[in-house]
Amino acid sequence: MSLPGVTIIRREPGPAVQLGRADVALFVGLVAREPAPLPDRLRAFLADGGWVPMTLPESGDSAVTQALLGIPVPVESWDEFTALYRWSGRPVEQGSPDTVPSNLGLAVRSFFAEGGRKAYIVRTGDPLALVDFSLGEAAFVAAKRALIDGLGKARLGQAGLERLPLLPGFAQPGNDPDPSYRETWMGSAAVFGIEDVAMLLLPDLIELCAGRPERATGEGEPPPPSEEFKPCAPALPAALPGGRPAMPEWRAPRLAPDDYALWSRALAYALDLLGRPRGPSHRRDVMLVGALPLPLASSGLDHGEERNPLLVLSESGAVVKDATLFSGDYIGNARLQLAYPWVATEASRDCPEGVESPEGVFAGLVAKQALAKGAFHSAAGQEPVTVRGTVPTLDLADLRSATDRSDWLGERLSLIGTRHGRLTLLSDSTMADSPGWRPGGVSRLMNIVLRAARHIGQDQMFEPSGPELWSRLRGQMERLLDDLAARGALTSAAGEPAYQVRCDRTTMTQFDIDAGRAIVEVGFTAAYPVVRITVSLNLIEPPRALAQEAA
Repeated sequence: MSLPGVTIIRREPGPAVQLGRADVALFVGLVAREPAPLPDRLRAFLADGGWVPMTLPESGDSAVTQALLGIPVPVESWDEFTALYRWSGRPVEQGSPDTVPSNLGLAVRSFFAEGGRKAYIVRTGDPLALVDFSLGEAAFVAAKRALIDGLGKARLGQAGLERLPLLPGFAQPGNDPDPSYRETWMGSAAVFGIEDVAMLLLPDLIELCAGRPERATGEGEPPPPSEEFKPCAPALPAALPGGRPAMPEWRAPRLAPDDYALWSRALAYALDLLGRPRGPSHRRDVMLVGALPLPLASSGLDHGEERNPLLVLSESGAVVKDATLFSGDYIGNARLQLAYPWVATEASRDCPEGVESPEGVFAGLVAKQALAKGAFHSAAGQEPVTVRGTVPTLDLADLRSATDRSDWLGERLSLIGTRHGRLTLLSDSTMADSPGWRPGGVSRLMNIVLRAARHIGQDQMFEPSGPELWSRLRGQMERLLDDLAARGALTSAAGEPAYQVRCDRTTMTQFDIDAGRAIVEVGFTAAYPVVRITVSLNLIEPPRALAQEAA
């Protein structure tokens, strides 16, 4: 039966979101769009999430929607990714037909190859050419860094845009994202609208902070061999066309001291973005996963920093005057994991030095372990299936280096190296200053609790704050912690119970109660290492208008 003025659109159900997962990664960066129509399931997902308006099949998608610019796209396999994105078409030089893989494409490929099952892709535009000699060096570097946050004021869904900032608000305060306003969720801020994300990756950040790539060698062409008589050799069969070797003329991106300072400020801003104090709207349940950059020897970082990167990170004044990068003002944070060294894979053989940034490999191994045993278990000990070598190759003496009161290099970095003759993930560590927070599994355990607490609070948002609500919240948190204890994530130590939950008048002031807030205090002992963690969770924050009235 047809009704005048009413059009019924039949849609397939979108992919289900499983909020309890801790393996899902969000990749944000530069990659070209494959000119292919959007699958119906993707269109339904974007419409249901409010990212794009639902369009009639006969009218087609708008140009903004078709470009997938700034829109989070869920993919559950490498094939789904390649159907939507042209990952290997980045030009080497401006106007040259030669291409290399994009940084984002390499990271996504490694993530799925190492065991990842689900990712979201936020495309911020097409990648720049690896080098562009039509621009001077200063102009080329400025063009790259503008992609971090120098493109002018923009809003999600704005027509006519070709690129969006990777970290909105980093350099232009007017671009600051707000968890309450979807149109500000550009680039990395898309994380505010994706409930099941557990890891954020920015594969282009290091290269955007670096200067123009260096040539692998400054030597000219070698002289031709002297002529001499040789007997004729038997004819060889025609050679079959094959892939190009790794590009020897360019080196992988490397950072000078000023570049390290920019990179560390960008990471600090990303961590601040995830933890913005907007009540339960924060995303402190998301780990920022990156790679440690290689140092640029010609900038003065030629004293062993490549084999012992703690020289850059832990020495005061090495990068930042009178400070170290390990400080909490920069990258000393339990929600940040940096993988090192850079890795050679089959997909990276055409890249400069034949290597790629290692965060995709590391995130895939973390996801695989989270699915198999739980995110609170260490991912160390796994053997990456895609890695053929590393730059640099670290030996035992390098791993034992200690310049920041660490026992070994892997206490702060997530290292890939050789063990018993096989390449292995040697450590799964955060950049936390406190030793108790350095194991990656401890931070991920906290993220599980934070994510569950946020959703418990959202379910009870409009209930009046009082003993009945407090008892219900306490019971839900206790059931969560019971489940974690049964899975081996928690333990009893020094006669204390594995966990304790309080939600009563001792955790809130009368002003909190009158304003509609509900605050739960949770204490638990992580099984590894044995450390007691206490956190106060603001599970329910009244809507902004109500909070203003209460004030």
